Amino acid sequence: MIEINRENGLVHLNINRPEKKNALTRDMYETLGREVNAAADDQSVHAIVITGEGKDFTAGNDLDDFRARADDPNPRPSAGLAFIECLMNCDTPVIAGVEGRAIGIGTTMLMHCDAIIAGESATFKTPFVDLGLCPEAASTVMMPLQLGYRVATRLLILGEAIAGADALEAGLVNRLVADGSATEQALNEARALTSKPREALRVSKQLLKAPWREQAMAALNRERDQFGERLKSDECQAVLAGMKKR
Repeated sequence: MIEINRENGLVHLNINRPEKKNALTRDMYETLGREVNAAADDQSVHAIVITGEGKDFTAGNDLDDFRARADDPNPRPSAGLAFIECLMNCDTPVIAGVEGRAIGIGTTMLMHCDAIIAGESATFKTPFVDLGLCPEAASTVMMPLQLGYRVATRLLILGEAIAGADALEAGLVNRLVADGSATEQALNEARALTSKPREALRVSKQLLKAPWREQAMAALNRERDQFGERLKSDECQAVLAGMKKR
């Protein structure tokens, strides 16, 4: 489930499925997208905070959802990518507080956040190739842009995990904080924005993102097509079947 908490000037969206390492389902994506859009339209909201309950930010997409989509001859459009589009089009500042593991879309969604506060032991990993898949969420544009091509290759092709000081040096996170304090620190960052003029915040974000917004949307659509094909590929089917037997 997604916990929705509101306080003066901000909306806090907390991914709350710790028994599954906060793996995301279609319903959870739809709630996240709906709430991001609602917060962006709310004249009283100056910032949005996204966190995960417990020890992990999110293990990424629920694998049972992948299996269902792979087996469906007429799958519905990806709810995960619909949520990413909401983030991409959101002019209200978005701050993420990351503890533990941020896997797959748990890392690629951060490319569309404006500040990332992470616990010292947080780990970022995008094992798409290992699953027989390909990058998603416009990460083939956003990661080289924000992190540089070499770091993007480490994440998207080699599937390496990046943590701690390496994540900070790469620009994957804004700040490292003591483990267990990322949520509160992210909320504090957002609270600082509530005293600033809302429209000035939004216009400033629009201007910052304007040079690459079209590129990011084009990448999202390219990746969407390839990801759908990869999901039904023999390579991906074999990996998912093997993981189910464990």
